[in-house]
Amino acid sequence: MTQRDADVICTLRNGRGMRVAVSARDASLLSWWSPDRYGRMADVLAATLRPSSPAGWQCDAVSESSLSLSLLQDGLAARLRYRLDDDGSLHIEGEATADTLVRILLPAPAFNLRGQEGSVADHALRLAADRYYPNGAAASEPRDVAGSAFDFRQSAPIAARLAWPGTSCPAGFDHVFCLAGNGALHEAATVNDPASGRVLRFFTGGRQLHLLTDASRFCLAPMVLELQPGHTARQKLVYRLGVADIDALGVNQTINRET
Repeated sequence: MTQRDADVICTLRNGRGMRVAVSARDASLLSWWSPDRYGRMADVLAATLRPSSPAGWQCDAVSESSLSLSLLQDGLAARLRYRLDDDGSLHIEGEATADTLVRILLPAPAFNLRGQEGSVADHALRLAADRYYPNGAAASEPRDVAGSAFDFRQSAPIAARLAWPGTSCPAGFDHVFCLAGNGALHEAATVNDPASGRVLRFFTGGRQLHLLTDASRFCLAPMVLELQPGHTARQKLVYRLGVADIDALGVNQTINRET
């Protein structure tokens, strides 16, 4: 745990040499150092593509691989728990209660699996989603992804889909996808960087996912958590980072048992 500009920074570590730095002030992820297929370390986090959660979090407990934060603010009581496992899984569990109707954002890190330099154009994305909202928000009727640039049910490079004829988002995706899950924690997205061999798998129990990309980063973000007065809302996320030959072993089954 270190102090920087009045921000307490907690660093989680695992047995594979990964290091994840978390801000105890606003609960954001600051860095994630991870090896590529040759064991070379790089920070794969980029500047966030969407606002962070409110500042004012307090550190309740921290260990080598886990962190607990709490927030008490304007009738909102929230807790966040982080755990970094040896298989490269970063678990984020959130729980919140409010006196009034409140909308909060869980941390949503932006990634560049090649490191902080270079493009994500050839990062290959797969989404377990069969519908999407065309206007970047869930305010209209969803459309079927079949036959469109938004069909990532089979892995496809991000840049190739942005160049799809008739696609109106040349600068990047900013779209909400409807996940083909039943509400249980499941693998909703996979991103593979062929240059480094790094693979990111995203697990969620949510029914929707917000995909944001630009030239140098991508973000797989859960939707806003809406709290009804007096009710408790909970959400679990897992970002699992590895390399292609390790992921082929099917270690993701461990995630589903432990979470």
